[in-house]
Amino acid sequence: MAGKVTRSTGDYDASVPASVVLLASFLIGASLLVVATHARLAGFLSRGSVVLAALPLSAAVLLAIYVVGEDSYRANGTSRWEAYRSPGGALGPMFVLSVALMTLCAALLVYAGTRRKEGLFRLAACACGITSLLLLPATTMGFSLN
Repeated sequence: MAGKVTRSTGDYDASVPASVVLLASFLIGASLLVVATHARLAGFLSRGSVVLAALPLSAAVLLAIYVVGEDSYRANGTSRWEAYRSPGGALGPMFVLSVALMTLCAALLVYAGTRRKEGLFRLAACACGITSLLLLPATTMGFSLN
């Protein structure tokens, strides 16, 4: 078939189920919102901002692995990116926005934590938590629903 891209998966499958991505998005978002709303916790955790920044980055990586993974509905080597993204559709930009926002929030968490800017740290944690609770699940479902 001309134009069809297939990948050999070897003896392992690198895809992630949608339920794992959704659960991780929820847990990471809730954790970051807890940090954002508790001043003492935010002050304590801002010192370990590099460790906390791993949360949004791991959510972005999970989403990326899910999107480029094989679509289980088709089960013929077609990735979800190829199967669900339509030209001119919103899923492509939505995916890019999700990953970009999570990466930006992680960078802000590190910056604010290392500079001891608690207000910015809490704002970044809040923004990242909201993104993880709203945008990541919507993107995941967009690449899941037929």
